[in-house]
Amino acid sequence: MGQTFMWHFRYPGSDGIFGHREQQYISPTNPFGIDAADPNGRDEMVTINRLTIPVNKTVLVKLSSMDVIHSFFLPNMRVKQDAIPGQWVNVWFNGSKTGEYEIACAELCGSGHYLMRGILELMPQSAYDAWIDG
Repeated sequence: MGQTFMWHFRYPGSDGIFGHREQQYISPTNPFGIDAADPNGRDEMVTINRLTIPVNKTVLVKLSSMDVIHSFFLPNMRVKQDAIPGQWVNVWFNGSKTGEYEIACAELCGSGHYLMRGILELMPQSAYDAWIDG
């Protein structure tokens, strides 16, 4: 989820199931509108400007924006997709080498556009599982 000037990333937690979302629950501290009463959402995690995924796995990102058009740009993965307010766009990729890579916004989104940076971290599956469980 793009937001001036940051990226929010949502993970399903150790059960692998995303909880229910509702627009009425969206707030500055709950950008995805996660329903706190849904037991499937209690172990979900949200990070800011850091996307952590396992290496050699095809990852589906459901992309949107809270405010203006942003562009989710992973130059090392050859991925560039607009994030549009009110729409969800699917983008997928598969990283084959562990390490940290740049996430950028490739759409001029305001005076702080240059600050809209993040990190994509690719790690082995066992380390990812430990991270999710932690």
